[in-house]
Amino acid sequence: MAKKRRQEEPYEGDPLIPIMNLVCMLIPLLLYGAVFVRFMTLTVNAPKISRAPAQQPPDQNEALNLTVMITDQGFHFKVNPKHRMSWMSQATETASSGPDIPKKDDDWDFDEFRRKLLELKADHREERNIILGAEDDIQFEVLIKAMDYSRGPPEEPLFDVVTLTRGVV
Repeated sequence: MAKKRRQEEPYEGDPLIPIMNLVCMLIPLLLYGAVFVRFMTLTVNAPKISRAPAQQPPDQNEALNLTVMITDQGFHFKVNPKHRMSWMSQATETASSGPDIPKKDDDWDFDEFRRKLLELKADHREERNIILGAEDDIQFEVLIKAMDYSRGPPEEPLFDVVTLTRGVV
């Protein structure tokens, strides 16, 4: 006796249902995975570009104007001449003078950098601004580490308003 084959009926439903099921499963999975990805932002002031000379307020002459340049030799500090410390280089050009904090064992001495910043902060408690610059061949990690050290810990900030400048001035 021959068996009769039963004919299959074609699927009459919406063909998007399997794709919608997949999307409905992927959305919670992606949202769950997004919790593990964290982004960190650094607040840095960009230098202002203008053609006219800057109008400086009268108290600008009394400001510290702390500028730290990172070169392949070490850290060079520049401040307002009225606030110059004894350990700072007396030269007016960074390139002609030796570093104020030379490299130690072919690496930057960040502990000494922090000590010098603490010494400056002790004399200028109200000052929050620092300008950081680096030569073109200085690694980005060194610049970020200098920014972290200049900001200090959150409970006792040192110079937490950081402005970046290009090159060595």
